[in-house]
Amino acid sequence: MKKTLIFGLVSILLLPLLVLGCNKAATTTPIPPSNVPAANGGQEAKTIELTLDDFTAQNNIVKDIELARSGSLNVSLGSNPSTGYQWGDTAISDTAVVTQASQNYVEPQAAGSEPVVGAAGKDVRVFNAKEAGTATVKISYSRPWEGGEKDTYTLTINVTVK
Repeated sequence: MKKTLIFGLVSILLLPLLVLGCNKAATTTPIPPSNVPAANGGQEAKTIELTLDDFTAQNNIVKDIELARSGSLNVSLGSNPSTGYQWGDTAISDTAVVTQASQNYVEPQAAGSEPVVGAAGKDVRVFNAKEAGTATVKISYSRPWEGGEKDTYTLTINVTVK
């Protein structure tokens, strides 16, 4: 009788640990982000992610990237429109080699899914490789109005499509 009682108590005490252990394993499994676009043509997408702190350390950043034909490039840039600055239009030297597929601003989110006013979000752009060759992609962070600061930060991406 005592053995049954002890076994029952131990089982009851261990059950929550077992459940917590299973939940912990489930939450540590990486879940792919749902807001990342699918790769162009089934090729693996490459990513460049830069924060505003990266640009504070170096105002003009140059990146070299190689893409497979029909591959994609996801570019995520820190952005805070509440300061009056924004990433401008993309300049692409050869649109036969690479084109811009999309551009979206992702607002910063607090834990409760509410936007955080005044905090930096992300300007996310997707580029698709079209034909073999090289092209330069340039984006600048400026205050776009007349007399506003121009090219405060710049990103130049030298793209080679194979």
